Order: sequence, then structure tokens, then C-alpha cells
Amino acid sequence: MNVSVEDLSPSQKRLHVEIPAKRVQQAIDKRYRDLSGQVRIKGFRPGKVPRNILKSYYGKSVEHEVTAQFIEESFPQALRESDIKPLVEAEVDESKFDEKGALVYAAVVEVCPPFELAGYRGLPIRRADTAVSDEMVQAELERLREQHSELKSIDLERGVRYGDVAVIDYRSWLEGTDPTDEKPSEQMIEVGKNSLHPDFDEHLVGHFSGDSLGFVLDQPEAEGAEGESSRQVRYEVTIREVKEKTVPDLNDEFAQTVGQFDTLEVLRQEIVNHLQQRMDDQSKSDVRKQISDQLLEMIRFDVPSKAVEKEVDHNLRAFQYQFQSQGLKIDPTMLDTPEIRGDYRPQAERNVRLSLILGRIAEEEGLTLTDEEVDEVLQGVARVARMPIDEVREKYADNPLVEQAKEARIKEKVLSLLEEHAVFTEGTAEAEAAPDTAESKEQE
Repeated sequence: MNVSVEDLSPSQKRLHVEIPAKRVQQAIDKRYRDLSGQVRIKGFRPGKVPRNILKSYYGKSVEHEVTAQFIEESFPQALRESDIKPLVEAEVDESKFDEKGALVYAAVVEVCPPFELAGYRGLPIRRADTAVSDEMVQAELERLREQHSELKSIDLERGVRYGDVAVIDYRSWLEGTDPTDEKPSEQMIEVGKNSLHPDFDEHLVGHFSGDSLGFVLDQPEAEGAEGESSRQVRYEVTIREVKEKTVPDLNDEFAQTVGQFDTLEVLRQEIVNHLQQRMDDQSKSDVRKQISDQLLEMIRFDVPSKAVEKEVDHNLRAFQYQFQSQGLKIDPTMLDTPEIRGDYRPQAERNVRLSLILGRIAEEEGLTLTDEEVDEVLQGVARVARMPIDEVREKYADNPLVEQAKEARIKEKVLSLLEEHAVFTEGTAEAEAAPDTAESKEQE
């Protein structure tokens, strides 16, 4: 087999492959022998059909089958011999038998364009303080108290107070216009939180269940409408029910109600552990993002378009899977539109470029997977596929999905290396916004 490479651009190469005439003729002869014993042509006994008759019937089909067979068998070897690593599946753009009977074909291959690596060690990274404060723990405890609060209807002997929960029906319309015919909206509100309007709740205070009332409030100015006079809105409200909210005390009994915690102190420590883990994870994610952003800013090159489109396809499939995992059926063609693909393309280009950069750094640093790490990858595939690990090793060790899992593991090692050699500037103040409150071990 003869292999040659033609450079079309920094990211495109045309691979020319020639299969010797002798090998081609042997394959064609075998195919005609097989056909002779299989086909039935009137006037000829099985196995006795002349070659020229078979060729008149099946010549094109034989050439097509032999060509496809040789391309499938020889192309991976041709890539290895030429040391070409395609980013996407290559396309054979021409194939023919030359005058000597050799099979000649060519394929355009998209590859990673050349680029220079520099300065990826010692990246300046800002890392926020991840210490869990007493205020954060207390806020989580208060959230749990609110979550385990109880509502009970109150007597008519007292009116609505701040902190009560009121079930109301209300309508609203612009002052000076006729009221709408719409059915009143039902709403449950905690009085004092002003969820409907900054001044709404104060008008409920002191009223009783069954009361109807009306009032006018200034409508807050819309963002960007500075200088315009605010418009007034009339509200018509009926209080259907008033409930008193009882929040449990913070004590050992409360901790036992929340979950499998013997004491409040045990619950508090569990909250600290969850918050710490969440903040550490968020910090790591933020550090990795800063590393990625700086690599992409420092190392610039054009990404092959087909590689970007392949990544867009991958992202659209993932988006579709999200719908399906929620039990929602969606037509894939609804997502695969020029507008949606255009929205996904910038992120896809970023993903591909970052992947190529990390891959090059792995080569530069000699980062590979140990036998134990490869085995961990295969075990992970076995768990997901629900297959015995031995079967995965035997049948799927070279599967593209397994290769992707290996590449992801190597890229994780690259990011760990870059994080290890980064120059950190630690935050001095507590994070203003803690991560989402930790989930406790609540029992349903």
C-alpha cells in the first residue's frame, strides 16, 4: 500500500492511498468466484457462469464492494503510517481503478492546526475564600426551620399580623380605567415579604378572614423608564383564610425531626460539612474556568469547521436527552435549525479549541494514563453499560466512547497540573454570596 499526504491548509490534509493491482485483482477474483456459486442465471449451471457474463450483470456492484472493503481495511492503517490524527471522520472524495488495475482513492482529513504552547504554567488565578462562616450555617438552619414550619388556621378574634400566611383573591387594574372581567387570582402570601408589591402587605394587616378591601398603589417604574411618572394600580382583595405560621425552636428535638441527627450540634456539623464541600466544589470549578479562559486567550488558532459542527451536533443531542430524561418527547428537527445551531456554535468552537490545547499540553508534559487508571475508565463504562468488566475489556477497549472517556481523564490530569503550578491570589473577605444551601439528610 502506497500512502502520500498533500497539505491543503493548516487544518486540512488530503490523504492519497494506492492499493496494488495484484491485491485488488485477488479480491475481485474471489468475489466473482463467490458469485458464481451463489447466483442463478438462466442457461447456466450453478458455479459454471462465465466471468464475462457475471461481469455484465454484477460488474459495478463487485467494484463497489471491493472498493468499500479496501477503504474500510486500509484507511486506519494509512492514517497510522502518515501519523495523521483526524478530528472528525474523514470523507473519501474520489476513488477509481487506474489503468494498471490498482485502486486509488483520496480522503480529505481535518486535523488540529499547528499552534505554539507558551506560558501555561504559573497562570495567575484568583481564588475566593472558602471558609464557612457562622452566618452561613445560621442561614441554613433558618431555612430548615422555615421548611419545617406549620400552618394552622386562626380564630376571628384577631386580625392579620406580619408573619401570618393569608390566602387571598385579588384583582388589579390601572386606576382610572374600567376593571377587568377576569376572574380574581388566588394567591397564598406570607404577610411581610411583600411578594406582590412593596406596599401591598401592609394593607392586609389588622383585617380578618372574610374581609374585602380595596386600595391604590403606585406601580413601580419599569427599568429604563427613569423620568416617567409612575402609574397607579387599584387592587380589590378578599381575604379568604388566615393561617398562623409556627416555626420550630432550634434544639435537639428539631434536629431529630429534620433527619438522623441526635443533637442540634450534630446537625450543625453536618451543615458545615455540606457547605464546605459545596464551596470547595464551586471554588474548584471557578479555578478551572479561569485556567480555561486564560488558555483560550493566550493560545489562538482557527478551529476546523467540521470539528465545530460535530461538537454542535453533540451538544444538541445532549439537549434533546435532557428533554427525554424528563419524559418529554421532542422532534429532533425542531432543535436542528440554522438559528439554534448558530447559538450553539460559539460554545462549540470554544470546547473544541480548549480540548485541542489540553491535548497538546498532555503531549508536552508526557501525561498518560496508568494501567490502573485505564482499568478505572473501563469499569466506569461497564457500570454505565451494565456489562461485565471482562466483556468491556475484550470487545470495547477501542470503542470511540471509551477513547473519549480516556481523553477526558487525561484532560483532568492536565487541569490538575495547571492548577498545581498556578499562582494563586487568595480572597481576604468572606464570599458575599454563599453557594446554594446544603442539602441535609432529611427523611421523607
